[in-house]
Amino acid sequence: MSTDDFPDDVDTFRTAGKESREHLWGKLELERRRRTQTEPWFHGCYRFERTVADRVPDCAVLGGDVNRWIEFVAESDQEYRAKTREALRLGFVVHWVFHAGHSEQIGKARDALTSELRGPFSFGEYNPDTGSLDVGDPVTFKNFRFPVESMGEFEPRELLGYRRGMARIDRVGCGYDLGMFSMAGVQRRILANVYGTEFCAVAPSQSVDDATWGFPTRDGVERLIEANDLTRLGPVRRDK
Repeated sequence: MSTDDFPDDVDTFRTAGKESREHLWGKLELERRRRTQTEPWFHGCYRFERTVADRVPDCAVLGGDVNRWIEFVAESDQEYRAKTREALRLGFVVHWVFHAGHSEQIGKARDALTSELRGPFSFGEYNPDTGSLDVGDPVTFKNFRFPVESMGEFEPRELLGYRRGMARIDRVGCGYDLGMFSMAGVQRRILANVYGTEFCAVAPSQSVDDATWGFPTRDGVERLIEANDLTRLGPVRRDK
C-alpha cells in the first residue's frame, strides 16, 4: 500500500516534522490491517501520533487485552531502552517493528535491549515492497528485566508525565502507588510521597491500611539500588 492509495485522513498518521515515506508506510499498513481485520490487528482503540504522558508513540492501542505501544523504525536512531522502560512503566507492552531495508537498526536495538531480555524473542519487520507486516514479540515485564537505576524511580514528580499530570499515577492516601518491585528478592508494592522521601512497602496479600509508612527508608532504598538488588516487576498504578 502507498500513501497515494490511502484516504484523505493520512495527515493524522504523520509525525511532527519531516517523516520518510518508509516510516509512514508502517503506520498506514497497520491501520489498513485494523480496518480489514487482517493479521496482525488488535482489539482496542488505535491512537496514532498521540501523546502518552510525555512521549508520542507511533501507535498506541488502548483497551484491548493489553495496552500496546508500537514503534516503527526506518533509518532514524531510537532511544530503545529508555522508550521501552517508559512504556512498560506506564502499563504498555512494546512492539519494535523495523523496516526490512534497515537491518542496522535491529543490531542497535539488540545491543540496547538484549542484556535484559529473557528467553526467545523476535523483533517485528515490515517491507513496503512486498506489503508484509509482522509486529514481532512484545516486550513485557515477563520477558524484560527492569532494574531500578536511580532514586528517580521513586520520585513521582520526576516520573514521565507527572509534571503535566498526564501519567495519572494513582493516589493512595497521602502517597502515590508506584507498583510492584522485588526488594532483595521479596515482592512489595511501594507507595511514596510526591518527593520520594517517605515510603510504604505493602506485601502482596496485605491491606494498604495495615502497612506502615517509614519503611523502607530512603537510605535503605539507595543501598538496594547500589547493590543492584531492586527490580521493577510491574507498572505504576494509574487512575482510570
